[in-house]
Amino acid sequence: MTKVRAPLTFSLAITTAVGLIGWDQAAKITRRSKRAVRYWSESDKASMPTLDQAIALDRAFMEAGGNYAPILESYARQLDVALSNTLACRAALADDIAQASLESAGAISSSIHAMQHGASPTEIHHAIKETEEASGAYSRLLTRLRSFLPGNGAAQGKLGES
Repeated sequence: MTKVRAPLTFSLAITTAVGLIGWDQAAKITRRSKRAVRYWSESDKASMPTLDQAIALDRAFMEAGGNYAPILESYARQLDVALSNTLACRAALADDIAQASLESAGAISSSIHAMQHGASPTEIHHAIKETEEASGAYSRLLTRLRSFLPGNGAAQGKLGES
């Protein structure tokens, strides 16, 4: 029976490598028994190859005609998934900085007009509105920045979330 292996997993990557090089060759290059290598290819087993063994399997796969390193690719994809929250949070921080800059520019511009001789109450109200919007943008920015501090979710992999 063929076992279904989840995408992005090391077990699938090892199964891919062994599918080309064979169980005997995989056992030989890793200096482990075929059973040990089979355990590495099973998602429900906790054992995994060492880094040197993983490199040897990827190398053997590529030397046998594979056009990529399956274990390395699996690791890279898993790392991308693990970092997605952090990267998204940094992108959100950049958006918050841009918004605060935009709102601040509007507040400064309106305030300069409001301080001119003969400024109307409408111009003053507009400057107040723009300044309140800038204040809100800076509050959101402060909240986002604080979320990057240790103890605010960073240890749980939620860096930058607010």
